[in-house]
Amino acid sequence: MAVNPDGEPSGAEERVGAVDVDVLVVGAGPTGLTAACEAIRHGLSVRIVDRKAYRSTFSKALVVHARTLEVFETMGVAEATVAEGQPFAALNIHAGRRPRTVRVDLMELPWGDTAYPYWLSIPQYATERILEEHLNRLGGEVEWQVSLDELHEEGDHVEARLKRADDGEDVVRSRWVVGCDGGRSRVREQVGLHLDRADAKATFVLADVKTTADVIEDEGHVFLGPEGLLLIVPMPEPRRWRIIAHVPTPPSDTPITIDAAFLDALIRRRSGIEFGSHDVVWQSQFNLRHGIADHYRRGRVLLAGDAAHVHSPVGGQGLNTGVQDAHNLLWKLGVARRREVLRTEELLDSYEAERRPVARAMVRGTARATGALTARSGLLRALLGPVAPRILSHPAVQARLGRAVGMLEIAYPVSPLANPAIASARAGRRMPNPELRTGGRLYQELDPGHYTWVVRQKHGEAFPHPSAPTWGGLPVVFLGDGSLVDGSGPLPPVVLVRPDRYVAGSGDSVESVWSQLAVHPEQVPVPR
Repeated sequence: MAVNPDGEPSGAEERVGAVDVDVLVVGAGPTGLTAACEAIRHGLSVRIVDRKAYRSTFSKALVVHARTLEVFETMGVAEATVAEGQPFAALNIHAGRRPRTVRVDLMELPWGDTAYPYWLSIPQYATERILEEHLNRLGGEVEWQVSLDELHEEGDHVEARLKRADDGEDVVRSRWVVGCDGGRSRVREQVGLHLDRADAKATFVLADVKTTADVIEDEGHVFLGPEGLLLIVPMPEPRRWRIIAHVPTPPSDTPITIDAAFLDALIRRRSGIEFGSHDVVWQSQFNLRHGIADHYRRGRVLLAGDAAHVHSPVGGQGLNTGVQDAHNLLWKLGVARRREVLRTEELLDSYEAERRPVARAMVRGTARATGALTARSGLLRALLGPVAPRILSHPAVQARLGRAVGMLEIAYPVSPLANPAIASARAGRRMPNPELRTGGRLYQELDPGHYTWVVRQKHGEAFPHPSAPTWGGLPVVFLGDGSLVDGSGPLPPVVLVRPDRYVAGSGDSVESVWSQLAVHPEQVPVPR
């Protein structure tokens, strides 16, 4: 059932031409649920379908990073997510035949201007539940056991043929389709886009298991030994851990039996810990592949999450990248729907231009890291032991486990939304989120769904009233002298912030910022 942003069913009287709904989302994992929630928040009617019978009960992805928690805060689900998760206090790296341990205190890294200075351990099923419950509160609902059969673009809309579990069919006409249906995406296939996977020639086993060993509950462990990589990752449930291990690839007809005895033997050999494995509630074996779709958009059909990129689990970037894909895309669809702005194609093309390089860098980075950690050569593994602790002991390397792994440094230096000839150095970078002396942080003062001006107003300096035409009808936040907590870092005098908390432009005056934009937000009416 399609709903509008007020949570009411959208009937035939609300249809425009042949369109039944603004957005059809295919796939109800974290990416699809984020897309559906964001569609409603940005004023779009939405349907979301998934071929599964119900939400997954498996833990799967386990880490939510700082930048994703900032997205969740904008959506209104960060508090619930943090409440169900457990921050990592530290990461202990053990390397070599006589393991030397390097302890990285994750809570003491230079995180900078974020309200979420940690890695959050939370099972994917909990993240999905939080998002689905939020969708329900907004008036949306996942249509389970509904799969996509065919897609056809028809000028001003896309016609999708859906199949239900009872063999019934439904034809949906939507302005846009967002494919969030995973690595084997039917949406991607239907519009002729391609994702070629490269075989990393590495097999991993994963399991969620309880232990009888006295292991510090909120610290993770990485063992880099001659036999192979082992990760022991804390989960929110007391005494439950995620085990991740690189293992020799077995013959295709000989699956690995991942049970308590197998896990105990593996952990004992690689770490020396008598783990006492029991209550194995989930286990998985997979051969690692990675790749990225040739394009993220074909006409009115767009890809997000695993439909657009697949990669190693090292670094816990996958779920986070998918959520941020949806967050980047849906505000742009909201702008395009509210009004047919000039240069709408540039607006929608900016999704691929901004997000595909992020995924490409992530795929390459995780592939290199995984390749180093799973080197098949015994000599390379032996060399990794003495070298890794020296590298990981360096403060600059440890610092990257904060802001960089937390995805706070992701930027969009090349975007159709900005004029490259005169765009400021900050354009396309995440807007800082400093603490305010009045309490809270800057993001809490910004409009939750639209562009916002942020102006540093010096004592005695005059700016036009917020209702003046100068601001293009967009909200304005004035920061006076002393508004920011000491150490928050400088901000330019005038900044225009996008709905996703990235900088559209910055400079010494409003006029200089307007000149930097290729697609002008003042062409969009801002609801009040």
